[in-house]
Amino acid sequence: MSKRLFKRKDKSVATEPALDIRSQRPSAGEIRVKGLNETLFLSPLPVYTGQSQSSRRNFSQMNDTYLELGGSNRGMIEQGKILAAGIWMVLFTAFILPGLVVLFGVLFYPDNFTEPLHDLFTGLKASTSISILFILPFGAYVYGMISSVYEAAKTYPVRFNRQRREVCYVDSKTHRVLIVPWESVVAWVANTQGVTSYGATRQYTLGMGLEDEEQDTVQFLLLPQPSDAHSLGMWTSIRNYMEDGQLVDTPNPMLAAMGLIATGDRLKPYEGLHTFELEREDARRRCHMNDVGADLSAKERERFGYPKRSPWPLRFWYIRRVLVFWKMPYLLAEWGHRKGRPRLPESVLAWSEPLPPEQWAKPSAALLKANQVVKEAMDKKGVTFVEACKAAGLQ
Repeated sequence: MSKRLFKRKDKSVATEPALDIRSQRPSAGEIRVKGLNETLFLSPLPVYTGQSQSSRRNFSQMNDTYLELGGSNRGMIEQGKILAAGIWMVLFTAFILPGLVVLFGVLFYPDNFTEPLHDLFTGLKASTSISILFILPFGAYVYGMISSVYEAAKTYPVRFNRQRREVCYVDSKTHRVLIVPWESVVAWVANTQGVTSYGATRQYTLGMGLEDEEQDTVQFLLLPQPSDAHSLGMWTSIRNYMEDGQLVDTPNPMLAAMGLIATGDRLKPYEGLHTFELEREDARRRCHMNDVGADLSAKERERFGYPKRSPWPLRFWYIRRVLVFWKMPYLLAEWGHRKGRPRLPESVLAWSEPLPPEQWAKPSAALLKANQVVKEAMDKKGVTFVEACKAAGLQ
């Protein structure tokens, strides 16, 4: 899908934390190349992209008035599982590995292990001493987890108000509130290629620039992404919300037809103890023990095209939960969520209040015209995003 937005060149792309967007004002569809860096601008004038929206996990709150970027603890459960793996590594090195070595020696080299019990205690003394060395990397990882939670508790999310068509950024250090028009936000997709001892690497970033006219500066927001498709999908989620009111968690039509519409805990924009129950529910569903046709025999299910019933998805799920110390990662995520984030200034809360429909800000005539041309060029003529922007006279 991302190929529709720009054609790949032989050059690589990069994100520059201080792009010159004031003296060299960019436009949608413009590509800037500098060395191994390439940047595709998606705005100002947030025109139609033709991209599928994605990256719901980046948004902490969404309603009919505003969309919040940041402020979510998504990914903390995976961090907890990595922590569990580290604990198992320490336990294995300290207590399990000596026993396996002695057992191997007794079975295959009995002449060298005449006193297995003494050898076991000797191995335990050595292995526990070695396992102490894990304290440094283990402690560094735990410190990184905790510090990131406390750092997140000091960082304000960015709010996109679709009724006012404005974007609000609050500086975490000075608590200064910056509100800029939505159509003036400069957004870009950038990637960079570098060479390391392990080979070539490529990094992708969705960037946004909010111009502070009062202080004659630009506030940059740089959001690393797994690929350019993720970057484009994330921007499309924001753009579709601001322009068309599409919520990122709108159910997929195919899922809705199957009755799999997200409700309740599945709509919570953070991870916590409820995620444990949701994952267990999904594991049970994969067993096909309680689905339609569960009262049929195995032969009847095969005859009518139902999937085979199996308890193993749920059993494997329980085994994996035991290996990660049951609810430990989920408790960490719940703690990270409850640690919270700073309370937004009163001016921002007032700015976030819903407005009567007659007071809603309207898109500019220039944006409406450009959207029409870009959408027609991409959907009907099949041109790329860059070519469509040129056809709309944005460059």
